[in-house]
Amino acid sequence: MTASRVLDQVQSLAHVEALAPSDYVDQLAGELVPVTTREDIAARDDLLRAAATRIEDTAVRIMRIRLEHDLADDSAIATPTRKVFAQTVADYVERLGVLHTRARDVAARNGARTPDDIADRVVRAAEATLAVRAQLYEGVLAVAAKLAAADAPTADAKARDRREAEAPRRLWSAVRRELEAVAARPARILEATFAVRLAGWESLLDEPDPEKEPALADLLELD
Repeated sequence: MTASRVLDQVQSLAHVEALAPSDYVDQLAGELVPVTTREDIAARDDLLRAAATRIEDTAVRIMRIRLEHDLADDSAIATPTRKVFAQTVADYVERLGVLHTRARDVAARNGARTPDDIADRVVRAAEATLAVRAQLYEGVLAVAAKLAAADAPTADAKARDRREAEAPRRLWSAVRRELEAVAARPARILEATFAVRLAGWESLLDEPDPEKEPALADLLELD
C-alpha cells in the first residue's frame, strides 16, 4: 500500500477511527529514496509538500464524515453548512470558540431545540479531526527535518569542493543553507517550492576545506 492510499481509503467512520497517522508517515518515509543531486532534493521536497496537501484533503473528508455521524439525528445544520464547516475546519485550529458560536447560531436559526448541544457536537468533531491532522503534519515534517539534516553535510561538501566550478558551488551553498533551515524549521517546505526558497538565499561562495598536509608515506612515494 502506498502512502497516498493510506489516506485515500479513509471513506467511512470505521476508516477514520482505524487511521493511524504513523502508518502514513512510515509509508511515506519508505517511499523517499536517497538523493544525490540538486534536482533530486527539489523533487523530494515536492513529494513532501504534496504529502502535506493530502493531509488537508483528508482532514476535510474526516470532518465531513464525523459531522454526518454526529449530526445524524438532527437536521438543524443542513448538508451545505456541514460541507462548509468541513472545508474550513483548518481555519478553526485556534478558533474553536468561533466555530461553536457559528454552529449554534445556524442551529438556532433553523429551529433547533438545543442549539448549544448541536454546536458542542460540531466542535467535538472538529477537535477530533484537527488532532489527527496535527499528528499527520508532525510526522511528515519530522521526516522532512530528518532528511534535510542528513543531507546538509553532503551539500556542504559539494559547496566547498575546490575541484568544482564556482557557479555550482554557489548553488550548493544555497542548497546547504536551505537544508539547514528546513532541519531547524521543517514547516518551511509548506511555504513555497524548493526553487523559490532557494532563490531567496544570497549567492555565496563557501571557503573550500583546507588541503590536507601530505602524509609521510605520500612523501616517500614521491621520492
